[in-house]
This record gives sequence, structure tokens and C-alpha cells, in this order.
Amino acid sequence: MLHLGRYRKFLAALVTLVVLVTLMSVTARERETVLLVEKAVIEALAPVQAWFGGLTVGIRGTVADLEAIRHLREENETLRVRADAYDTTVHRLKELEIENERLRTLLGFTQAVEYQYVVADVVSRNADNWFSRITINRGSSDGIAKNMPVVTSQGLVGRISEVSANISVVQLLTDRASGTGALVQASRDGGIASGQGSQSPLLSMMFFERTAEVAPEDAVVTSGFGEIFPPGLFVGRVVDISKDSYGLLKYARIKPGVDFGRLEEVLVITNATVGVDGP
Repeated sequence: MLHLGRYRKFLAALVTLVVLVTLMSVTARERETVLLVEKAVIEALAPVQAWFGGLTVGIRGTVADLEAIRHLREENETLRVRADAYDTTVHRLKELEIENERLRTLLGFTQAVEYQYVVADVVSRNADNWFSRITINRGSSDGIAKNMPVVTSQGLVGRISEVSANISVVQLLTDRASGTGALVQASRDGGIASGQGSQSPLLSMMFFERTAEVAPEDAVVTSGFGEIFPPGLFVGRVVDISKDSYGLLKYARIKPGVDFGRLEEVLVITNATVGVDGP
């Protein structure tokens, strides 16, 4: 009994060691099995993982492309707005350049003659009487009075027919009710030049003498005899000459110096006192 008691601790330790070795062996075999199974599963799922990986990359690429497209659209819209603003500015500058040139021409004209002028803008006209009336943005408060002559650097426009404080109506030279004494500048033969309204943009001039010397391209100016227009204002140039059926009267058609369809600014002569404030 004493002998067994002496080796009891040794036997217990030996048994414990055997159990541990056995467990380690079993565990090692199980881990090897697990590793083999995991390897098989991984190899089986590898194509699927690769497909999902490619899909993920594709989605990320698509999202990036959509973001780039959105950015480009925003940039294009910004550029379009800037381009529109630029075009508007260019057109406005062009208009100012054209207006500046017209005003320079008018200024040069006013400095070349002795009359006093008020510059006015054409603010309205009616399609029904396009060659009869225009409305300007100057009136009695600017020194404008009825029957004052209206001109441009191109020649005679007409006369003031109605006046209010801030606007006036101009009867154009092409109005059927309009007329002016006129002379052929070269021969000094006289007559009456009158408008034809919407029927024609040309003037008709009836000469006092059937022997009047006149030819195409001759310049025609105002005569200034007993009327509201001072002498020497350019009316236009002769287009052609004709006679009545009896050969008693001579006529000429005249192309006005003024382009009545494109009037934008005019000059009102304020110191030509002949006929001003008359009927």
C-alpha cells in the first residue's frame, strides 16, 4: 500500500499526459478535415466571387460615368448661359455701334449747316400709314412747334403736324396729302413734289413748265417759295420723266433721299421760321 501511494501522483500525471496527446491527435485530424472542406468550398465559390467582384467594379464604373455625365451637363448648361449672355452683349454692342455711327452722321450734318436742331427718336409708327406718319419723343417742352421741318442727314423727312408736351407726330413727305415746292438743282426748273402714300415709296413731281430741263439722276431740292420748308433741303433724285396724254404737263418720279422705312432718329429744325405755327 505504501508502494502504490508512492507512485499515485506519477500515474495520475502519466494518464493526464496520454489524454492530452490523444486529444491533440484527434484535434489535428479534425482541423485537417476542416481545412480541406474550406478549400473545396472556396474553390467552388471562386467564379461566383469573381463575377460579383466584376459586377461591383462595373457598378462603380457606371456610377462614376453617370456622375461625369451629370457634371458635363451642368458645365454645358453653364457654358450655354454664358454664351447666350455673350451673344446678347455682342448684339447690344453692335446696336450701340450702329447708333453711334448714325448720331455721328447727324452731328456732322448739323455742324455743316446753319440751322438749329432738336434730335428726336422715332418711337412708334402704324403699319396702316407706314409712309404717312411717325411719332417722335420730343414735344412742346423741347421747343417743338407745329409745321417745323423734320430732316435727317439723307434729306427732307416731312413736317410736324401734331404736338403735345412730350411727343409729336410727323407728316412724312411720302404722305398723299403732303407736298413741297421743289427745284431741279441743276436747271432750276421748278414744280411740286408730292407723296403717293402706300401706293408707292416714290414721289411724283409735276413741273410748272412742260419745257423743264430734267434728266434721270438729277438732284431735286426744296425751293423755299412761300412754304414751311426752307430752300435747299435735299428731296431726292429723278428716276424717270413722263408727260400727260395731251403733252401739256411734264412729270418726274423721284426717289427720296430718306429711307422712310428705316427711320430711327430725326432732326427737327427749330429756327426755320417760314410757316411755323401756321395752319
